[in-house]
Parts: sequence; structure tokens; C-alpha cells
Amino acid sequence: MVALAATSRAEVTLRTTATATVAERALVRLEVANAGDVSAADVTPEVVYQGRQVHGETVAELPPGDRHAWTFDLPLPAEPGTVPAVIQVRYTDSTGHHTSVPAVATVMTPGLLPVLGASATLTTTPVTRFGRATVSVENPTPVPIHGRLITVLPGGLTTEPESQPVEVPARGSREVPIVVQNDGAVRGSTASMFALFEYNLDGRWHLIVAPAGVTVSTESATQSPLLVGGIALGLALALLAVAWRRAARRVASARNGPPGRTRET
Repeated sequence: MVALAATSRAEVTLRTTATATVAERALVRLEVANAGDVSAADVTPEVVYQGRQVHGETVAELPPGDRHAWTFDLPLPAEPGTVPAVIQVRYTDSTGHHTSVPAVATVMTPGLLPVLGASATLTTTPVTRFGRATVSVENPTPVPIHGRLITVLPGGLTTEPESQPVEVPARGSREVPIVVQNDGAVRGSTASMFALFEYNLDGRWHLIVAPAGVTVSTESATQSPLLVGGIALGLALALLAVAWRRAARRVASARNGPPGRTRET
């Protein structure tokens, strides 16, 4: 599978391609091309795979129009199925800004037959101080799917949490909102992000990779969605407190009301 990503910082634009070839071992090949106008410096790939981290050799300079490839020799998936090799290509742009661009390669246990599984799409909105992404997961199987959604972002953009559990009903769908925060991304830049949805079904790991482009807006931020959410939460708590006080008064009034008549025999 080919996973594509691109990012632009000042005049540096890196495009990455990640593929996996599986036999007795998994060979992940990463190719990075500089499609920008100036050189990228200290280009270093970092691979996270099945809980381990591997670094590739640093390329001191990647001039415009040049490309470089790395190959990583990795073990097969620990359990039957498909797992991700998540890559961050770290580099320094022409202004001295340190950032990164992501890529994802899928590694599958050899010999597995195709089966019916989930699918996912990822949509984004421009990021000022904050932006919004939405992951839509479709489940065509007759059983519910309990999986985990992982967000992979380029340098300068963050989200919390990066990983979260997601349940998708049988023959149904689920939409998961993601708040993306700008923690240093350059205004006007465009990059790729990925949503990974992984789950286990019938003893086999499944992986869905949903890519999308995300743009950092040139406009100034207006209002943080966290602030809006905080205001809404505060209003809800205030209304709940008012309702609780009214209920408490009614209970007190009922307890302290005039005593009923006593009938003697």
C-alpha cells in the first residue's frame, strides 16, 4: 500500500511515499522528495512500529528536486492481520524551523485472504488556532466493531487525545469529531494527516487508513472551540444547579407543611 503525505514550511515542500513488502520480514521503503524551492536540512525519518521506534540515517541536506530513500527491516506482525508503520520525517526548513511530515505504511501478515471489513473517510476544515476534522467509519458486518482511532498529524499540529476507543454498530456508522490545534504550524501551509482505525475481529487485526489534507489558515483565530465548550458546560451546570435547588425546596416544603388530621377511636 502507498501512503502519501506532503507538507509546506516556508519554501520547503516534502512529499513522501511509504510502502511495505512482506515475506519472511517486513521491508518498509520510504521515499522523500523535495518539491520545494529551497533545501531541507537534517532530514531524519522516525518509524514507530508495534511498540518499537526506529530512526533512519540523517540526510544533512535535501536540495530542491532531489529525493532520498530509506529501507527499514522490521519483524512481521505479532498477531495475524494488518498493522501500521507510522513515520514522521523530521527536518529543518529554510527559516530554521523544526517540523515534520507524516506517512503511513501498512504491514500485513502474508497469506491472508480478503474479508469484509470497515471503511473510513477523513474530512478537515482550515486551522486557525483550532480546526476540526471528522472521521466517518462504516461497518458493513453483522456484528458491532470495537476499535481504536489514532490521529497522525504533521509537525506544529496537535490533538488530544491522539488515541481513543470507538464502537461502530453492526451494519451502521459512527462519526468521530477531532479538534486540531495549531502549536506552531506556519500560516498558509498545507500538510497531510491520517486517521487510523484498528480493530480485532475473529482473531484478525484490521487496519483502515484514512488520509486528508489539512490547511493552516492565514486568518487570525477568533474564538477557541474549547472556550465555547467551556461556556456551554458552565451554562448546563448552572441550569442543573437551579433545577436541583427548586427540587430541594419542594421536598422541604412537603416535609414541613401543616400536619394532617389525626383520627382517634
